[in-house]
Amino acid sequence: MREIIKEGKSTSAIISEFMNEYNLKLDDFKFEVIEEGTGKFLNLFRSRLTKIKFLMPDVSEKIKEFTDGILTKMNVEYSSVKVNFEDNIYNVTVGGAKDPGFIIGKEAKLLDSLQHLLNQMINKSEKKQLKVHVDVGGYRQRRKEALIEKVRNIAEQVKRNGKSFTMEPLHAANRRIVHQFIEKDKALNTMTIGEGDFKRVVILPASKIKERSRKAESPESRLEK
Repeated sequence: MREIIKEGKSTSAIISEFMNEYNLKLDDFKFEVIEEGTGKFLNLFRSRLTKIKFLMPDVSEKIKEFTDGILTKMNVEYSSVKVNFEDNIYNVTVGGAKDPGFIIGKEAKLLDSLQHLLNQMINKSEKKQLKVHVDVGGYRQRRKEALIEKVRNIAEQVKRNGKSFTMEPLHAANRRIVHQFIEKDKALNTMTIGEGDFKRVVILPASKIKERSRKAESPESRLEK
């Protein structure tokens, strides 16, 4: 739980200001009056402010509550939801799902929708851009390993025949995996083509990138522009 202490002239005023500041409802937090305020006595003594301690779920707890709420509405049977914060990403793992395939959906579209919804909910609640990744039964990790193995084979093929290879449309997270894997190999490079959420990654020899750069800087190419 996150603790926030506020002071003011009255309990009702402090709670009202706190709710407006964080855009909350009464059900969103708990509070405890630490110290009751006092008014001036015969104008001789200075008044004392009321002090209240507010208790709010931290980000991980909120994400878990949101996930539990969504899965319950989906009538999904599962045993646990764990949230781990690492590398500026909140990783949500749904464990013990009776039918993980239902949560994942065809081509992981339902899982991606769940992830997108959780990102929207927590970002609206916290009023900042946070990243939430959702996995069920290690599905995304298996997919990541399979993608890396595929990219490894493509990389060897490109180096062997010197021809570029254009991959199937990928969403941003998978494109990032491809870029990060290829950037370790100085003989290769990547570029992204297409529009929308699903773009294609082109894996090509690094020499071709240099060749394109020289052509772009040549007098002939400047005249064409």
